[in-house]
Amino acid sequence: MSYCTIEDLRSEGFTEEDFTDEALALLIEQSGKLIDKITGQFFEPRTMTIRLDGRGGQNLLLPLFLIGDEIIKVDNEVLNQDEYILYNRFYPDDDRHYPKIYRAKKWPAGKLNIEITGNFGYVEEDLSTPKDIKRAAMKLAVSYFPLLSDKTAQEEKALQGLVISETTDGHSYSLSAEALTNIQSGALTGDSEVDAILRTYTRPKLRFAVA
Repeated sequence: MSYCTIEDLRSEGFTEEDFTDEALALLIEQSGKLIDKITGQFFEPRTMTIRLDGRGGQNLLLPLFLIGDEIIKVDNEVLNQDEYILYNRFYPDDDRHYPKIYRAKKWPAGKLNIEITGNFGYVEEDLSTPKDIKRAAMKLAVSYFPLLSDKTAQEEKALQGLVISETTDGHSYSLSAEALTNIQSGALTGDSEVDAILRTYTRPKLRFAVA
């Protein structure tokens, strides 16, 4: 996942002398993984298939926002699009936090008997990553995976969150125990701005797939 770009990090002071493009790509990937883990969401379109239990209700509650291009099977039979209503609006109501599919005929009870293939992701209407998620990704890359020397082993250690203190080629960096624990556990980051953003996007816990 790429929620910010190499150019974004260059603008924050990651010069070519300090970090290669390959190293910055790893920083971007790592910050994206942390965001996904904390929020339970992802912020780019991804084509995937999910399977859910039917529970006999009319509203199928989805764990992820279904953008569209969907194929829905119930007990291995493909539904026609006129058999259901997909709630995937951006306005006037925003369904991204509570996506669902309504079916007047109800969703028959069963174990993993509903299969949905389509494009999923918490994205803007133009399919772009939300701007504040991009901001969070940049801050995480800058704050948690900072400049060391351009040596592969040191980059890998930094990306894994294992560097506690390091001084190389004039660049110094210390990672607090709290920050290290946050990165490894997937807890919130400790950065108040980033935490506020990620709380906004954290996926609600769903107890049942169908209501």
